Amino acid sequence: MKRVLGLLALGALAPILQGVAASVLSVRWCPDLGLLLVVAIALCWRNAAGGVALAAVLGYATDLLSGSLFGQHALLRVFAFGAARFGSRHLNLRGALPRAIFVALLTVANALLLGVTSNFFAAGTGAGLVPTGDLLPHALMNALFAPLAVHGTERVVALLGDDDSSRRLLLIETGR
Repeated sequence: MKRVLGLLALGALAPILQGVAASVLSVRWCPDLGLLLVVAIALCWRNAAGGVALAAVLGYATDLLSGSLFGQHALLRVFAFGAARFGSRHLNLRGALPRAIFVALLTVANALLLGVTSNFFAAGTGAGLVPTGDLLPHALMNALFAPLAVHGTERVVALLGDDDSSRRLLLIETGR
């Protein structure tokens, strides 16, 4: 329970930090901390059902704060969580460079899906179109901050309690 509350606190802190960064820097040079947190949760937390629920809650919080279609970011955060879990199972996402490349590609996919869902549900408004000049710096910043976000989330999960899946159930003496 402590881990869930700690990750929810990180999820509440992420839009605040992102808003502060957006007031200092251009929005395209600010990393998407909510997306990075969802990817970090997918890569370091073993509870898949709890991770999907956390991703949905973080997405709904983004929906409320951004004024987008309700449930749009929640759906995309759950997609990002699933993509990161799939990537962690089938790709080697243990190093900083593979994580950065994966997050950059996921950022581009997230922006494209955001545009598609916005145009599908609000046809003709052009609300979801993201210029390429804004998307590439944003993907680059997400890629640069991805290893840091995963490492920080791993530290928070480790500080808030034992990870049940990594603890041995039976202690076996090695005979030394």
